[in-house]
Amino acid sequence: MRFAGAERLFLGALAAFLTWVLISVLWTSSVGRSVLEAERMLVYVVALLAAFVLVRSRSYPALLGGVWAAICLVCMYALATRLLPERLGVFDPVAGYRLSEPIGYWNGLGIFACVGSLLALGFAARSPLRIVRALAASSLLVTLPTMYFTFSRGAWIALSVGLAAAIALDPRRLQLAGTALALAVAPVLALALAYRSEALTHPTASLASASYEGHRLALTLIALAAVNALSALALELAERRVTVPAEVRMAFAVVLTLMLVAALVSVFVRYGSPPTLAQRAYDTFSKPTPRTADLNQRLFTLSSRGRLLAWKAAWADFEDHRLSGSGAGTYELYWVRHRSVPTKVRDAHSLYLETLAELGPLGLLVLAGGLLVPVAASVRARRSALIPAAFGAYVAFLLHAGVDWDWEMTAITIAAVFCGVALLLAARADHVGFLSRRSRLVLGAVVLLLAGASLVGAIGNAALAAGKDAAENGDPKGAEDHARTAMRWMPWSSEPWQVAGEAQFARGELADARATLRTAIGKDPDDWELWLDLSLASKGPARRAAAARAVRLNPLGPELASSRRLLGLDEAP
Repeated sequence: MRFAGAERLFLGALAAFLTWVLISVLWTSSVGRSVLEAERMLVYVVALLAAFVLVRSRSYPALLGGVWAAICLVCMYALATRLLPERLGVFDPVAGYRLSEPIGYWNGLGIFACVGSLLALGFAARSPLRIVRALAASSLLVTLPTMYFTFSRGAWIALSVGLAAAIALDPRRLQLAGTALALAVAPVLALALAYRSEALTHPTASLASASYEGHRLALTLIALAAVNALSALALELAERRVTVPAEVRMAFAVVLTLMLVAALVSVFVRYGSPPTLAQRAYDTFSKPTPRTADLNQRLFTLSSRGRLLAWKAAWADFEDHRLSGSGAGTYELYWVRHRSVPTKVRDAHSLYLETLAELGPLGLLVLAGGLLVPVAASVRARRSALIPAAFGAYVAFLLHAGVDWDWEMTAITIAAVFCGVALLLAARADHVGFLSRRSRLVLGAVVLLLAGASLVGAIGNAALAAGKDAAENGDPKGAEDHARTAMRWMPWSSEPWQVAGEAQFARGELADARATLRTAIGKDPDDWELWLDLSLASKGPARRAAAARAVRLNPLGPELASSRRLLGLDEAP
């Protein structure tokens, strides 16, 4: 086992960020939320450390292959829920018929499929095994349609930027660009058919019509996947047997350049100069996304007023806490208290703005510096076969994380982190030395410590989840029992006390409920839901006082507005 300087820097930066998250417990208004953020960050650090310990320099293609295979399996299930709705169909009224399972968030599934598509292109273009090239090319008929049915505009932009980054880094960029063009034909045909399948793009479609069009598209995808596999094999055979003259390569490069220039000119002619385009883009982005029965239309508009409001709130949070931030995981509390619209938002939809708001400039500097280490290392490793594609996938994630909450979805972030690990492993120097015995002992102790911390968090969160499930199933006794188990394993969090207090309230034990909820409030005084629960468990002036505090913490909450009389807020003091 050995570590290069860049690997130590990457691991050290993320470990330092984890430390800063834990330190923010000293000034945060919600210790439980900050510790929860630390638990998530711990998962990333452990995953990164495990990858460095277990994967050798020459084995980075296997690591990338595992990431690609895992993404393909997830996308196969996700796509099946749309194409086989009578068997696996999932309709989420919040998602509005946008594909989101099993990730749980449509834009998250979109960037997940984007990373898989870029890795698939890399394997289809550069794998030494023909079967892998064929499988990778055919997998594009899974990942790209999956990404399409999420109707995620950000994922398509990230895919374009990631592909451009991969081609720019690759010394054999013409071969990669040519492979991309050749293998794009079948997916484009598939996406055109998906676009024309109204029952698969309109939430009002009947199950029968969705099943019919889904089955038809599934058969088409299978056929096109076979075509793409044969195309990849034909390209591999041509590479081995045909020597392309330098003049032809130059002509191909000129044609690609002219096509790009022509596309840019047509855009400028149609929509105006770059400054005009930027202004129009901002004006469109600042407007609410129009509701439409045809989800295809989402892909042709940049409107997203809600995200702009979330970003402005994050910046305002930073301005109120310029030095150290408001504490890890507290953005939601700030949003609820200062929002101008009653929209529910949990994250700032930007890793970098949320980090700045919660952890200040130092936190952002440590995190951004660490995430850029693999980018710098990729220049050294650019001649390795799969590195340009891994670089493109990593860049796509970094871009998309700036406009969404990918960081909070562990599957997506770990996939991206492993791409970063591959970039670092490929850049390793041949003379990197082995760790000393003392270093191995220290590393072993750190691993045991992190494993113990992870185990404590896992046990506590499992008990808390069991308590919430019991409450939802109408079992307040079981909910309280599980909550008390969670209290022992995660005494810093207010959630176990909240679950227990709500269970006591459900059984009519109001005095016990009030005492338990006051303990929860002592741990998380800015959580309006705790004050609302306390109000419901109280009477008279105490009820009005707790309700008034809940309203101050959540002035636009529709839950409070519809319950003013119940909470005593409309009564004379």
